[in-house]
Amino acid sequence: MLRYGFFLLMLFFLPAGCALGPDYIRPELELPTATNIDSAQFAPFTAADWWKIFNDPTLDRIQTEALAYNHDLKAAAARVEQARAFAREAFADRLPSIGTSAAAGRERASQRQAPPAGSRTADFFETFGYASFEIDFWGQYRRLDEAARAELLATEAGRDAVRLSLTANVAALYFNLRTLEAQTRIAREQLATHDITYDMYLKRYLAGYTQELDLRRIEADRLATAALVYRRENALSQAQTALAVLLGRSPARIVQGFSEEGRALEQLNVFPRIPEDIPSDLLTLRPDIRREEGMLMAANARIGAARAAFFPSIRLTGGSGFASSELNNLFNRDAYVWNAAAALTQPVFEGGRLFAREKAARARHEQMLARYEQTVQNAFRETRDALVAGTKTAQALEASLERARSMRRSFELSKIQQDSGHISIIDVLDIQRQSLRAELDLTEAQRDQLGAVIALCRAMGGGWHESLYFARVY
Repeated sequence: MLRYGFFLLMLFFLPAGCALGPDYIRPELELPTATNIDSAQFAPFTAADWWKIFNDPTLDRIQTEALAYNHDLKAAAARVEQARAFAREAFADRLPSIGTSAAAGRERASQRQAPPAGSRTADFFETFGYASFEIDFWGQYRRLDEAARAELLATEAGRDAVRLSLTANVAALYFNLRTLEAQTRIAREQLATHDITYDMYLKRYLAGYTQELDLRRIEADRLATAALVYRRENALSQAQTALAVLLGRSPARIVQGFSEEGRALEQLNVFPRIPEDIPSDLLTLRPDIRREEGMLMAANARIGAARAAFFPSIRLTGGSGFASSELNNLFNRDAYVWNAAAALTQPVFEGGRLFAREKAARARHEQMLARYEQTVQNAFRETRDALVAGTKTAQALEASLERARSMRRSFELSKIQQDSGHISIIDVLDIQRQSLRAELDLTEAQRDQLGAVIALCRAMGGGWHESLYFARVY
């Protein structure tokens, strides 16, 4: 009956006890309030596949490729599996340890231990089942389990942060690639126009109908445009290889660069209107905020674990089995044995080790609290900057578009006036340079607006779903 009482005692003490240390409470921060805001308008910016607002199949495909093969994301996923294993190990510390053992052998007793007429050697056979359990009366293992689960959730949020950063970087590199393609095309078209003009004036110069000064000025503009083409081609090649690396492609494919066709730059500016304000609760969905809060929760739990180390620990052990000197009698009733014990341990002198551990745990909590508050601050800063950038880049794009149209028309008129003899070729070249600059500025304005949308999706934690994570902590 005693052995059954021992196991019942273990089951009784399993949920017993209290948990020392402070329970976690989310820090209260002074957050801005926004009224009359429909959260549905933010759905395109917070969706898991937020990049689909650009409606580019090529972008959709390379995002899928990056999520499957990028090495940073693979490493983040491996860290999640590691944290999950640590959490499972921490939970196992709260459960009894149960095992079995068996042994067989021969032993020799000393002359003084052996009976006068008995043999000094004997066989032995044993088989036992054993169990041990430390009563978590002060909640030490409960707090450690809580900390491990919080760190797991923080690691999962960290993986989501890597995912969001990866998809944002892929989109930004892709749009930069399309911008460089557009700029290279514009520069080549301008170079072709310069070639025609230069050839015409070279013939006129050789025939004695124009001055060398005009020819050299035309040649200088032509060479400047040629240098621009070469620089853009070099930047385009670097952008192709950078995107290939980010997609996790093999070295052989990296050397080939990125040659997939997609929508032209001017066709990509189709996406929902950027809102002017944002509810504060949406920013708590950001993975970096969730990651820092998870680390704060873990640090809070470890304070209780450090505090519980000051108090006594009680361990229950017990076992039962069979022991015999003959194998054929091992499982007889007379060979049955059992034992049960309870041990209490109380730290008395540790040289200040326990006080130092508790102080370190509290200091880490303060560190995590400061990091959490700073992350929230940065989240609101980034979101506000993204909202302002969304409005201002749209205005800049409209102005750049009108400027490009004006310079195109100016160039057309300058050619007409040159043909009628009202202006010189130098005036035409000056207008052509301004027109080229306006076209290049327009492509950069288009890229800036696309970048503002990416920044807003990133600031709002695109792809995050709160219900998947922190609801599991408690």
